[in-house]
Amino acid sequence: VCGELTVDVAKHTVTVGTANVQLTYKEFSLLVRLMESAGRAFTREQLLETVWGYDYEGGTRTVDVHVAQLRSKLEKSSVTIETVTGIGYKLVV
Repeated sequence: VCGELTVDVAKHTVTVGTANVQLTYKEFSLLVRLMESAGRAFTREQLLETVWGYDYEGGTRTVDVHVAQLRSKLEKSSVTIETVTGIGYKLVV
């Protein structure tokens, strides 16, 4: 739980207040990773390794696209995913 954002890993559900938020598998995995260490900045490479896996051959732009989608879907919550210039992203409550 971060603010009014609640993630239930066992049920694979996300809610903002009482509203359900539909996320793809990768969006969900990315959100969980950021929430596990809220406030900590992760590089795009770190997120690729932990969410997509070491054998992922795509570019780091994939992370940017998924973060943009998450930001859009979580815009009504007090949680934001901030860009850390020169590093990557962090989740802030």
